[in-house]
Amino acid sequence: MKPNSKVHKKVQASDGNFFEQFATGHTTTHAPTKENEGCDAKVFIRNLSINGDEKLLEDLYIEALYTIVHKVGRSSGFPDEKLTEYVQQSFRVDDDRHKRLLSRANEEKPPVVLLNVLLLEARDLIAKDVNGFSDPFSMMGVIPGKMRNSRSPDGSPKTEKSGTESESAGNEEDGDISPMSPHPVEKQKQLGGVLQRFGGSFQRRIGSSKKNKKDMDSKQIPAKLIKASSVQRKTLNPKWNEKFQFVIDDVATDRFHMDIWDHDDEEQSVMDAVTSLNHISGLKGLGRYFKEVTQSARADSQDCVDDFLGCITLRIMDIPSVGIEDWFTLEKRSERSEVSGQVKLKLWLSTKEERNELDEDDLVDVKQHIDLIRQFALHEISQSGAPVSAFQGELPEAAITILHQHAVQGDLTELHQALCSWLAYSSMLNIGISYSFLFDVLSDLISKWVPLVLDKDDENLLGDSFTSFDQHCRIAITDHRTRFPTNRREALDSIANLLRCMKLMRESSLYEKCVPLQRSFDATLSAQIEMSAEAYFKKAMESATHDDPCMELSSLLHSVNLACAKFSSYDPIFKAFAGIDYASISYYQFDRMLEEYLCSELMSENATDLKSSLVEASKRDDDNGRSLITLIKIHFALLEFRSYRAPKPMNDEESDEWGFIFDRAIGKWVDLVRVRAFARVDLSCQLDAALIPTTQFTKPYRLAEGPASGNDEESDEWGFIFDRAIGKWVDLVRVRAFARVDLSCQLDAAIQSSNDIKHSSSYVDICHMIEQIIATWERMRISDVRLRVDLTEKVVQSICKIAEYYVDKILAQLASDGFCGDLQVFIPGALLSLFCAAINNAEQVRRSLLFHDKLHLDEIAIVYQRVTQCEPKWKTEVEKEVDDCDKYISEQIDATTDRLTRRLSSQLKKHVFHLAWSPTACAVENAIKPLTDVLDAELSSVHRTLLHKNFVRVMLSQLNTLIPLLQECVDENPGLEPVFYQRLYDGCSILTDFFHADAKGISMETFENLPAYQKLMSTLSLNQTSTVQLIEQYYKDLLKEQSDVSECKYGILNVRAYYNTNSQTLVIDVIGAKQVIPLDSNGLSDPFVITELVPRMRYPSQPLARTRVVSKSLNPIFDETFEFHIPNKIPAVAMVHFIVMDHDFLRSNDFAGEAFLDLAEVPGIGTTAGSALRQFNLILIHPSKKEKASTAVLSSRKDDKDAQDFVRSLNAVY
Repeated sequence: MKPNSKVHKKVQASDGNFFEQFATGHTTTHAPTKENEGCDAKVFIRNLSINGDEKLLEDLYIEALYTIVHKVGRSSGFPDEKLTEYVQQSFRVDDDRHKRLLSRANEEKPPVVLLNVLLLEARDLIAKDVNGFSDPFSMMGVIPGKMRNSRSPDGSPKTEKSGTESESAGNEEDGDISPMSPHPVEKQKQLGGVLQRFGGSFQRRIGSSKKNKKDMDSKQIPAKLIKASSVQRKTLNPKWNEKFQFVIDDVATDRFHMDIWDHDDEEQSVMDAVTSLNHISGLKGLGRYFKEVTQSARADSQDCVDDFLGCITLRIMDIPSVGIEDWFTLEKRSERSEVSGQVKLKLWLSTKEERNELDEDDLVDVKQHIDLIRQFALHEISQSGAPVSAFQGELPEAAITILHQHAVQGDLTELHQALCSWLAYSSMLNIGISYSFLFDVLSDLISKWVPLVLDKDDENLLGDSFTSFDQHCRIAITDHRTRFPTNRREALDSIANLLRCMKLMRESSLYEKCVPLQRSFDATLSAQIEMSAEAYFKKAMESATHDDPCMELSSLLHSVNLACAKFSSYDPIFKAFAGIDYASISYYQFDRMLEEYLCSELMSENATDLKSSLVEASKRDDDNGRSLITLIKIHFALLEFRSYRAPKPMNDEESDEWGFIFDRAIGKWVDLVRVRAFARVDLSCQLDAALIPTTQFTKPYRLAEGPASGNDEESDEWGFIFDRAIGKWVDLVRVRAFARVDLSCQLDAAIQSSNDIKHSSSYVDICHMIEQIIATWERMRISDVRLRVDLTEKVVQSICKIAEYYVDKILAQLASDGFCGDLQVFIPGALLSLFCAAINNAEQVRRSLLFHDKLHLDEIAIVYQRVTQCEPKWKTEVEKEVDDCDKYISEQIDATTDRLTRRLSSQLKKHVFHLAWSPTACAVENAIKPLTDVLDAELSSVHRTLLHKNFVRVMLSQLNTLIPLLQECVDENPGLEPVFYQRLYDGCSILTDFFHADAKGISMETFENLPAYQKLMSTLSLNQTSTVQLIEQYYKDLLKEQSDVSECKYGILNVRAYYNTNSQTLVIDVIGAKQVIPLDSNGLSDPFVITELVPRMRYPSQPLARTRVVSKSLNPIFDETFEFHIPNKIPAVAMVHFIVMDHDFLRSNDFAGEAFLDLAEVPGIGTTAGSALRQFNLILIHPSKKEKASTAVLSSRKDDKDAQDFVRSLNAVY
């Protein structure tokens, strides 16, 4: 534990964690339970055996070896030795036992190999009939590769080498073999017309030695050797989709052959011919028959025969173990044959075992396959060392090869293999197999299932598995809070996958077939959730049993809220994967059972019933607040429980009774807060150490709007107690606060954290305490809104005083450490660290005042106004209290920061002087560098140790120090050349960018809101402007002022104007004026108008034009025209200035008003089209009495003739 953590815990333990035990976000925050801890354990494989029956294990082991010894079909190049080695490892069999069991496997009778042929279709066959089509049919069979002797008496096969090639077969004599057929030879010869072509295609004849003729004749052919398909009439693209099966004697040498013929014999049936052929029962008889058919074809070539369409021949050993489905190109029988097209076949091998003839169990292959899958899976899980839940069915190539061969030899379809996988893996639930993996396995099974494919035994086996899995899921859901704790992400994923798997199973057609007449999935799951909630509540009641009813209720509510708090984790899962409203179902059960419990307790007639205990606890003051704490916990627990769903409305009587109890308890809590909070401040400052970040707790708030609880007398008594507590609190603050200041500062040490920010531990305790108070207050519900308002005001006042009190202490301590008065330019590093820590502490405490939203003042104000019919003035007072506290702390920080910056005033003034008076040849960037170096050095010393807000405060303090120095430099040097002020302006722009620091420093909005900064920049901007530009700016301002006037206060002047481009003459027609102000004693005026072009420096040669005087009139008519010869191209600022004067004989003329006409608006000038007179109604204005800034700058330029002439002209007019 870190030292600062020990300090914080010591501070919190000083009052028994008074603030912390209420203000957590939920009363259910707790350490993991033992049950949850148990669920965290990973499940690993301990026992590799499927069961303890050694005989069954040996039989399964022999079956695996038997499968390897008698592999069928062309498979991967995985050697048998590797397969055998893997089986030995997976079963953990020693070498001696392995040899014994391998010998037994080799002694077993080998399986009979079967070739399965699915004749699908053919395409692009050649046309043999005159109608352009054919009537194709197919004949197929297996050509033996070598002859075998009859089996020995012991059942072991024996083969005798002989000339089995076609050459030796052709040497056999016809008289040695007679066809073994029930049909006479003449009948067979009659069938030769159909079969002779097939015999010609099977040119390889079957031969053998003549030693055991009797044995060979008596040997039975294991399957029909030659079979024929149906005839497809008039097509070149026949479709058969017919299945055939043949027995294979020797996989290594036997071949599959097929012919396709065009059927032309209308008198002879193909099936009759093939039936006659299939009655041959001896291999030599078959060879003799082929020979006779061939000879018959040669002898009678004119008979009606079938036309050959093509053939194919495949070696059995080339057929993969997984089977093959492909298009095969038809081949010619001879060079004279005309063949085209392809035939599509699906071929695969299977076996039929004869070693278990006495075993009547039809599911033996399925059960063996299940056991093999499970054994291999257990072995892989054990070898990986990972938890069982991590297994996703990844088996090595050796295991996959063995399982594939076992499926082939057992004639297990893909559906049966999927069935075996489900049965194998679902039986591993007790060791923790992953539900997500089971979902994939079950999905594969359901996708492959087709009705009426599985027999009754398979369906019964699957039904038992489904029932077992369904029961497992129900038990898991009932106990889901323990099995799937919410603090583990993988546990939540597990229950989600369980629901997915259960839903997939229960809603599948396969489940309905195997387990009929079951309730729907939704109904089953809802009932299971109800049972789970009921069982949990009963268990919680048993655990909460206590002699004190209050403690028992508190413990029960804690357990129920613990379950409700998990709604947020479980409910989305149940909704997403099962469509069930888990939270509503569970809450309804909890609510019903809690209501029954409370009714039972409140109706109890025991001496220590629940209601009496609650009332007693609210009145007790002699147990150091223990009863009060229990009561507040019950209050919070009930509120928390109801927050999970809107509670049922209680009647008024119950509301008043419970509200009265809790209102009194909350009032006492507020009193106790005020006493203990300030005691916490003192102790925190004593033990001040390193920083630990705090956590803010925020929970939704709902205002109780019930009526005021209790009668007026009780309310008055409560208010008296509260007022008395406030008086004691004030006394306690004043006595203890100042007494602890010195001690707190002595023990306070500046600590540097990992991010270099300076601080001390005391602010953590203060901020944490404020947050706890606010979080606790936010969770409280008071039925009387007026009481809520009063207590809110007092809580806010207490927090603000705590914050101000703390800030005063740490800044006073900083001053006592030497940070006071006029500081020296050089500050020791230790003192600078104390400064950074102090203002950082203060800023952190100021941030803790941002709790306005948590007070919910707007909501309380609405209810207050509705209940009392009064305006909520208290809301403004509460907000002002917090704002004043925030402002006070900010001012204290700013004052401390200003003290740091003021020590550099003399240096800054010297560098400002250098900037202003450095030679013109010296660039501004170079001239200002000494100043920015001083500023940057100061900022560099604190930027890593200050909070960003405080760092910006230091920058702002530097700026506020520089602005008066720059303003003073400008004010002390008026009337200088514009270049002087331009230099200062450029310097200020550089300083602005320096302090803005690419939006990381002082914001541009702050610059805009600084009056001194804006005044300085405006003054410099005007002073750096040339005289001509200032004069133009003066007239532009007047023109804008005229356009902005909204009322005709001084009258209107009517003029017309246009510009004659041919003669370059500006024509001005002064028509008259209206509503001129009276300037004579008779209430009238004697107006006349002076017209001039301004600025005068742009038109120095143009004379003034003056109208006649119209005596005694306020609406004079002049109707006079004036011409000014000016070029068409006018300056940026050029206008006609009209001055209306009142003529006096004895005194100087009086100013009546003026108006301006922008030459750019006159027709004929510039881009303004037209040459006709255009009338303008100009509003007369008076210049502002306040001197314009531009005029003041011009007046200061004593050595500028144009400036002085302009100022004199203004004085003459006005």
